[in-house]
Amino acid sequence: AQAILAEGKAVGLEFENFPVRRTVPPLASVGALAFARSNFRLKMARHTSRSTGKLLLALASLVCMALSWFSWRPETPHGSLTFIGGGSPGAQRAGPRIATQPGPGAVAPGLRMPQAAAADDNTVAIKDPSPVEEVLAGISVAFSLLPKAIACSSIVGTSALAGLWSSVSLGVTSLVGMRPGVIAGSAAVVVVPLGVFTKAHGLELVPLIILIATILEFLAGLVGFAKVLDLISAEVLAGFLNALGIALLMSQLGALSTPQGAALAGICAVITQFLPSAPIPSSLVGLAVATGAGYALNLDVPTLAQKAKDPTTFAGGLAALPKIPEIHMPTLDDLTLAVPVAVSIAFISLLETLLAARLVDDKKCEELCSFFYDENGELVPPPGAEGDEPLADVPTETILSLAAGNGLSVLAGGFGGCGLVPQTILNLNSGGGGQIATGAYAASMILFALVIAPLVGQISNPAIAGIMVQVSLETIQWQPTFDTVKGVFENKEGAIIRLGVLVITTLLCYYVDFAVGITTGVVLDLIAQGKIGGMASRA
Repeated sequence: AQAILAEGKAVGLEFENFPVRRTVPPLASVGALAFARSNFRLKMARHTSRSTGKLLLALASLVCMALSWFSWRPETPHGSLTFIGGGSPGAQRAGPRIATQPGPGAVAPGLRMPQAAAADDNTVAIKDPSPVEEVLAGISVAFSLLPKAIACSSIVGTSALAGLWSSVSLGVTSLVGMRPGVIAGSAAVVVVPLGVFTKAHGLELVPLIILIATILEFLAGLVGFAKVLDLISAEVLAGFLNALGIALLMSQLGALSTPQGAALAGICAVITQFLPSAPIPSSLVGLAVATGAGYALNLDVPTLAQKAKDPTTFAGGLAALPKIPEIHMPTLDDLTLAVPVAVSIAFISLLETLLAARLVDDKKCEELCSFFYDENGELVPPPGAEGDEPLADVPTETILSLAAGNGLSVLAGGFGGCGLVPQTILNLNSGGGGQIATGAYAASMILFALVIAPLVGQISNPAIAGIMVQVSLETIQWQPTFDTVKGVFENKEGAIIRLGVLVITTLLCYYVDFAVGITTGVVLDLIAQGKIGGMASRA
């Protein structure tokens, strides 16, 4: 039943009378986990032996797994399934919908969403995740991002918690303006160029670089940079996601280098993939079970605390609060060094954030981040809005929210970030997608740093890697890539060009740079369409 529901959301199915019965209240599993944590958190940190802490964590993990398994029991669906929105399911799954300017006489299409029929007057209602499910999804996302935030801090060369507070800043500002469902935080695409800079010039200019990038992002929002999404075809987006998924998968190989680590990561990945995500996100259950299994079997695997270079990273307390950095008036030499790096960071941050927003649209069968035009080429706002027209469209608001988050991260001693495609996918798969999940993610990161840091530090690093392995496999666009290759063998018109764009974009994003790969893919697309160089007209 859960698989049918997920598949229906992906292809635009209308669900009628689709009950799901839970024999145990969702809060029961949460309460069990919270009770276990509250009873051994401080004891594990300071007053009990390491073996006792391992045993308690293992028992809590097993209880969490058992309650999650037994609290989800779907009934056989007995309602009707009706496809809405036109086209076949196969066509809908072929790739993300990219809004383009229709020809003369065309009109802006309406929103196409999965709907649950419930009345005779053709009014429909979509069942949103419960607040508990949203909160748990946010917690799951925070756990997956925690080691990445610490690793980003290491790349830049700042304190270990700088990446965490950067993620908190972006999470807080995402509550206002960011496309619901998008998770923003510390990102490798931001810290890689920043890390190269700090190795050569030190950390003094890092706040200046992020401030300049913030200004550029804010200006991009004002001038309508979000409309660049119309230039990104399904093949370019698939190529970008393929490269991102492969890079994410390869980055986890270190945690899988030992048989014990690979086994725990495999357990976590399998649970995350196949266990239903209601009422507890499967990734959170997998994390608890894999970590508990490692302690119960006394496996020699590293924890987050052991991987952190700074031993005080998981000490907790008020000492973990961020400190406002000193910002000096820049000189001309400072600007000469900082501006090129800031431009690169701003550009890729904008692209990845907008692509994450478009991915949420595709996953939820919504069109909040699409642009439509009338027969005169004038921009038409999405239909269905009631009341006064908003000051800005959703993609532009997303950009402005990103700029605000990066600016706030400077005050928190961080180095900014952007929208994160892997964590966004994890959020949606875990039952999130609204502001509650985003707020829970930001609040969880704060609690990780200040309150439950000693307990969080005992989480198994391979267990985190297992979640990211599953997310990486989910990120890779298997179906769109297969459909593109299949089109070549079926001699469909333009299939070879589309495959070439997809492959070139993937290779450049993976081996060179994401910004270079996306830009090249867009240019090749425009050339193939005859919008640059007149290739199509000559053909």
